[in-house]
Order: sequence, then structure tokens, then C-alpha cells
Amino acid sequence: MVVEACAVCHSDLSYVDGTWPTTFPLVLGHEAAGRIAETGSGVDDLATGDPVLVSLIRTCGECRACRRGHDVVCSGEFALSTCSPLSDADGNRIPQGLNVAGFATQVVVHRSQVTLLPDDVDLVEACLLGCGVLTGSGAVTNTAGVSEGDAVVVVGCGGVGIGAIQAARIAGAATIVAVDPIAGKREAAKRFGATHVLDPTVDDLAAAVTAATGGPLADHLFVTTGAHAALAGAIDIVAPMGNLVIVGMPADDFTIQVAPSWLAAANKSILGSKLGTSRLAVDVPALIDHHRAGRLDLTGMVTSTHPLADLAVAFDEVRSGEVLRTVILPNSCAGARA
Repeated sequence: MVVEACAVCHSDLSYVDGTWPTTFPLVLGHEAAGRIAETGSGVDDLATGDPVLVSLIRTCGECRACRRGHDVVCSGEFALSTCSPLSDADGNRIPQGLNVAGFATQVVVHRSQVTLLPDDVDLVEACLLGCGVLTGSGAVTNTAGVSEGDAVVVVGCGGVGIGAIQAARIAGAATIVAVDPIAGKREAAKRFGATHVLDPTVDDLAAAVTAATGGPLADHLFVTTGAHAALAGAIDIVAPMGNLVIVGMPADDFTIQVAPSWLAAANKSILGSKLGTSRLAVDVPALIDHHRAGRLDLTGMVTSTHPLADLAVAFDEVRSGEVLRTVILPNSCAGARA
């Protein structure tokens, strides 16, 4: 695929900055959209020039997880997973970061990672569906099953958090409380559907949530950031019968403590949500329908764009915490969208 747009995810920085262990060199970038350049043998449902979305979710369709619709934990074996399609000038293999390596002019991926897009969808906006929005919305829709009238709290208002906020609004949640220490992100959360916003460095979260709901704590609390402070005491803000959904990925050595008896007595749940428990063939078309109908705003989530040569600048923007989504345009030398 010729890459027209690839969003920068905080997961990319987790590798670059050493939060998650890896080996270098490698090519990162995993929220990509572009056009088919060439198809392999056996692929007869895509043609050269087709607009497509690429995700890191790679599925065999045959293992126990895939048969159950649990695509994000596929246990199948892939040639691309054992032998990267990338190599340096000396023939040494370079890891294909997060199954995509989208910070490049072209990518080679498995057919299962590709979703055909409508011709009228902007590829710069569509690339957000490759991970960030897919993960946030999927956590709400697939993992937690938010329904009409629920009280929702979203901790962390970056791209994943804003995706969760929009999905909660679409699901009909009565109260959507957005929590973030950055004022600009709190303001953004209100634009995308949050009914209340809180600053965790100032506000008493439990008291503020009960004030917002008129009494109950959160039916669903989504932690969409890997920041350790976001998980501290999060379970205390969850109502009986509610759930804490861990979406963001902290460092591997970070742990939390919970009293099992207290958890059982209140019938609370702690759920992990890898990539929003998403299935590309089901969730991406649904999100595109929401976008085209005006229910899901992807346009407003693109804070800036940069050519591939300015990747370091884009990384710094993400590190600053001031952007929702920064997008790399690998085949463009044009100026940035801001």
C-alpha cells in the first residue's frame, strides 16, 4: 500500500522513549491509510488504487480466538510475523513495528489488516480509525457495552479518550465526565460530547462525579492513558455493578493493588481492553457510517499534519500532550495542516 497518512500514536513513543522494551533499528507507525499499490496471490477483493485503512490487528481466521470473534488475541502464525518484509541495504531484517511500519512511503501487510474505504472518505481523517479512535470507541461499545442512560468517566482525553467520549455519546450515556490535567484537552472533550470535565490535579474526582450524576458513581470508568496516576484510586470511582476498563498501556512493570473481597462485595469488574476488542470488518464500517452521518467527528481530531521528514517534530507534539492526533503524510512535502 502507498501510505497517504499515518497518525502518531503514544504507543510509538512508548517504544522510542523506552517505556516498552524493543530493539533498534525499527520502523514504527501503525494508524495508516492509503491506496493499494499491489496485491499478493489469492487476494481478489482489492484492486490497485483502492483506498484502504490498515491496522495492526492481524488475524488468521482459523484459531480459537478468531472463531469466537476475538480478533485482537489471534494466535495464528504469519510469515510476516517471523520474517519482516523490511531490510537494510546489507540485507539485515528490520522489525516491522506493530505489524505495519507506517512511517514509510509504502507498507506490506497481511490481507486481514486491510479494510476497504469509501471513495468519499478523507484518508487523513480515516487513518485515525486504524488504532486510536478504533480503540477508544471499541472499549465503550465492545468491551464495556455502554448503554443509554449510563454514567461514564473517561480519564485521559487524547485521541483514544476522545474516541471513547464520542462513542459514549453515540451510545446515549446520560453523563460523560472527562478527566485530564491539560486545560486544552478538557475543552476539546466538551466539544466532542463530554457533559462535565475535571482536572485531576485539583478536583476531588469521586465527589465531582457524584455531583455530575446526581448521586451514583461511574457505571463505566475508562482509563485511556498509560499514566500511572490515572489508575491510582480509579476503582474507587466505580459504582457497584460497574466496571473499570483499562485501555491505556502503562509500563510493563507497573502494578495496582485491589482488595478482592471488596471488589466482589461491590460486584465491580476490572476489564482489559486491547484495541477496543475490535473486529476490523465489523467496527470500521460502523465507525465510517457514524462519521459520514455526522455522529463521529474525525475532522476535528486531526490537530496537525507533517511530512515524513518532520517525524521528530510530530513526536515532540505528542510528547507535549497538547495534541489530539498528529498525522504524518509520508508521500507529501507540503506544509502542515494546523
